[in-house]
Amino acid sequence: MGRRFPGTGGGGGGGGGGGGGLPGEFNQFELFSHAGSYTWEKPAGLVEGSRILVHCWGAGGAGAYGGYAGTGDDTYGGGGGGLAVKYIDESALGSTESLTIGTGSETYSSVGGTSSFGSHCSATGGNCGGNSSSNQGVSGKGIGGLGIGGDINKRGGQGGAGYYSTTSNLGGGGGGSAPAPYGDRAGFTGGSASTYGCGGGAGIGGNGGYGSYTGGGGGGSAGAGKDSNNTSYYSCGNGGAGILGAGGTGGAAYYGYVTYGGGNGTAATHGKGGVILNPNEIVFGGGGGGGGTCLLISSGHVTIPGAPGGPGGGGGGVGAYSSSYSYYICAGGGGILGGGGGGAHYQSGGHGGNAGGGGGAGHSDSYIGHGGHGLIIIQYRVA
Repeated sequence: MGRRFPGTGGGGGGGGGGGGGLPGEFNQFELFSHAGSYTWEKPAGLVEGSRILVHCWGAGGAGAYGGYAGTGDDTYGGGGGGLAVKYIDESALGSTESLTIGTGSETYSSVGGTSSFGSHCSATGGNCGGNSSSNQGVSGKGIGGLGIGGDINKRGGQGGAGYYSTTSNLGGGGGGSAPAPYGDRAGFTGGSASTYGCGGGAGIGGNGGYGSYTGGGGGGSAGAGKDSNNTSYYSCGNGGAGILGAGGTGGAAYYGYVTYGGGNGTAATHGKGGVILNPNEIVFGGGGGGGGTCLLISSGHVTIPGAPGGPGGGGGGVGAYSSSYSYYICAGGGGILGGGGGGAHYQSGGHGGNAGGGGGAGHSDSYIGHGGHGLIIIQYRVA
């Protein structure tokens, strides 16, 4: 699926760095993943007449929460940050360049911060789930950010739509993903929600799963998250496949009268797979996290949190099959570039990974998923 992107290496300045001996155009890279402003110094020994390659992602938007305006759209997940990918000739670089990593949003009505590499390229952050203002020409709640000034400019995925019936029957949409490093397409969309359910966060390889009564699975780096089983109140969605590992398994809830042991169930599992990051490869290869749920029937109860996604994967959503359920468990967080899962009423939305959108939440502003900080990776060759 073309997941490998030519020319990567080292890391530093808020992330990590290094070199390597693999064949390719570059032999060093730097990675910046913490929000803030930095000064990037042109490396000593940068080969004259060469070029560098910059990948610049904006920050993710936060999810919204149910009931802030009393309508069904309240619970959108946040949008993923945009991506700009640009080759820059060595001769066009200053001795230093200003570098900014956007801050992930933590409020339902704001926008994720913009990331930039000098004046060469930038990427805006995603809209939060309650913000429908224009983001580089496109309006809508949870719209993703956009790359600016790159050779490739892509938009982050939109947060998934939430669900509103009553204040005790709300479902949060999953967060949208950022575009994958290769920049072949825009980011994927978070899963939407229906009755008592919530959506899974999107991954760089597929949308988040739809959630009805239980949580949808998070999208993976190589496939979409699975929808929850709408014929059963107890089966949660599996996570989407990863390039380097399987998606997580959705939880399964059971119930019984207290005299028969009450509720019980099987936990959701996280997305498998890891990262390949060296001077000529960038691969975020994780699967999506499995969905979870809360069940309260026949005097028994069971709680199954949504599971986190691996690198490039979204988190699983968490549902709540009861109008009075208030156990405050969490949806799964997204891996790097992945969106957080949505949470139903009284449950917390999952946070997005770097550049991923946060999941929407069913009840109360304090429980929304936050957007992930931006990310910059720089690749170059030194003698």
